Amino acid sequence: MGNDFFQYGPTPSAPPASAPSREPAPEGGRAILAELSDEDWEKFIGFATRRRYPAGALILEVGQAGGALGFVASGAVEVAAAAMPGAAVPRPELREDGDVFGMLGFLDGAPATVSVRARGSTEVLLLTREALLQLAAWQPRIAVALLRDLGATVAMRLRRVQGGD
Repeated sequence: MGNDFFQYGPTPSAPPASAPSREPAPEGGRAILAELSDEDWEKFIGFATRRRYPAGALILEVGQAGGALGFVASGAVEVAAAAMPGAAVPRPELREDGDVFGMLGFLDGAPATVSVRARGSTEVLLLTREALLQLAAWQPRIAVALLRDLGATVAMRLRRVQGGD
């Protein structure tokens, strides 16, 4: 092998476990990384950290730094936005197998604006911003697909809030 400018260490190996469901996302969108082959999913999973949470466990707290993107591998989580002063308490959103959370903090590095709690026994894959850099170096096609899908999801949600294009 030649002299590489980028040195990221060895390629991580994927843990022996199944990937999150890659069914089309509700809300008319599509799931993040839905187009990856099983082989590519195993490569992607090798860059993520797998965590298991018991029912009711706090996974992410409002104001928490970290910027990790969470994929629900099994189970479900409740995502609750912080209540604005003088406004009604927002109703938590349910995210299930294959859904993601923590997109904004992952993209911009800002503290979390939502709290995420395990609804039951839940397994989550967490991809940090640092792991994304390694993914981009070792599997650039997968990293580009991830960023493209995240951008499309954020754009879809923004359009929905704005009421159209």
